[in-house]
Amino acid sequence: MAIDMSGQTHGAPIFQGMAVELADRPQKSTGVTGEERSEESIDTPDEVDGPSKSSLKDAVDMRRMGKQQILTRRFRQITIAAFIGTTTSAWEYALFLVTPGLVDGGTAGLIYNVLWSFFGFGAIYLSLAEMSSMSPTAGSLYHWVSEFAPENVQGIMSYFTGWISTIAWQAGFAQGVLLAGTQIQTIILVMNDDYSYPAWQGTLLCFAAILVSYVVNVYGVRSMPYWQVPVFAIGTMAYFAYIVPVWVNAPKATHKEVWTGFSNTGGWPSMTLSVLVGQLSGISMQTGVDTAAHMSEEVKDASSAVPRAMITIFVMNCVLVFPLIITICYHLPDVETALNDTTDYPGIWIMRQAMSDVWIAVILAVITFIVMASNVTYLAGVSRDLFAFARDKGLPFSTWLSAVDPKHSIPRNANIFSCAFSAILALIYIGSPVAFYAITSLNTVSLLQCYVFAISCVLWRRLTRPETLPPARFSLGKWGVSVNIAAVLYSTWSFFWCFWPQAQPVTASGFNWAGPLYVVALIVSALYYIRARHRYDGPVTSVEGRNVRRR
Repeated sequence: MAIDMSGQTHGAPIFQGMAVELADRPQKSTGVTGEERSEESIDTPDEVDGPSKSSLKDAVDMRRMGKQQILTRRFRQITIAAFIGTTTSAWEYALFLVTPGLVDGGTAGLIYNVLWSFFGFGAIYLSLAEMSSMSPTAGSLYHWVSEFAPENVQGIMSYFTGWISTIAWQAGFAQGVLLAGTQIQTIILVMNDDYSYPAWQGTLLCFAAILVSYVVNVYGVRSMPYWQVPVFAIGTMAYFAYIVPVWVNAPKATHKEVWTGFSNTGGWPSMTLSVLVGQLSGISMQTGVDTAAHMSEEVKDASSAVPRAMITIFVMNCVLVFPLIITICYHLPDVETALNDTTDYPGIWIMRQAMSDVWIAVILAVITFIVMASNVTYLAGVSRDLFAFARDKGLPFSTWLSAVDPKHSIPRNANIFSCAFSAILALIYIGSPVAFYAITSLNTVSLLQCYVFAISCVLWRRLTRPETLPPARFSLGKWGVSVNIAAVLYSTWSFFWCFWPQAQPVTASGFNWAGPLYVVALIVSALYYIRARHRYDGPVTSVEGRNVRRR
């Protein structure tokens, strides 16, 4: 269910008539914290195909961005692509995300919303892929906002983008580990209808998922590139193990019911409004592809490998998800009955019509394994996002959060914080699942806001100062303006609809808490900015060749 989407005079590129040279760049440090930068170290032979396993282009990119190469580039083109595939686990998550679309829109509404989202997110990810080629950094969107925004808003826009992005990724990891835990409970429920699904057991299983993610990220970090491809392959095989028995054995709806079967179970005043509210399913299925951007400083030849991997996996995810949605819709002759299944998942209700309980349990066990692997890779992206923003002094305790473990060459403290944060949220789940889901609902809306900021900034620069854009090995060329505009419009559109509740009349359990919590997140970040503005200039102040005006 999970990217980074991000965006005064704190620091900016030079404009005509403004030229105060960037001075006092930090000298090479003997330590290994993320706050330390070096111009000199990137020039040494050891930094190019040495311990960091960087290419010459990687070294040039890191020097241009003013960052020291302190992480190891373990990933290559195919392994980072498989990393994205594992992180997104697109069809596995889609199986559990169809409910909003079916409640508000029915089978036809779900299909058209998913199709519509493919085009919208296609524009988003093309835009993000190009930016990841221009500036391949773990900071991702908040860095791009800092580098490309108008000078007078660079600092504050990148700061708020960094905070909202951090909140989004932390909430997304909490969602993922809880899904892994509750899926185990779902397997038990499939085998035993009398199982009561206690929340405390879900929390304990969530703790187990967090522990696995931490151990693999810290102690198994060197193995991460090697198991991405096999896990992605296992997920693809499980896909067919689900699809084929359903088409062979499950009852079918008619073509008319599938393609024109709109429904308004949510009780909205019109069918049109119901379908629009139901877009949440299509939107939620697409997030996570930009996780790769946070791994840019650990990918060899990142300015080429990362954007191409992002687009390749996005296309593959579309190819897998759409047939899955068609399969689900064609085997829901009674949508209301499926929505009321004891597991709460229409996708599992369909399995019950086509397979034995044992086979269902096997498939769900494989899906749970894939989701666990997804949590591991997602934590890697989450911790790099946290590390990068702390490296630029955007968070409390930035020195501690940006520290890199010299033995494992990873931001270990950022991993510890992310796991602890999710564990605290899991404790909330015991007392109130509604409160837990309310907090984690911030994931999608926060990411969308960050997309709007980041892509708007590169669009602004493309229109007003195209000569200042860094070269990109993955370039949108003459299509850049059109794609960026489409991405901004779709991100803004989706952001608006993600705040709507699923049904009327609105109850406490059915209320969409994303809006109030999003406002709270903005207030908290604004309060901290009162202090942080004195030390946070944004990463643009370190970018080579950018003359900036200091306060």
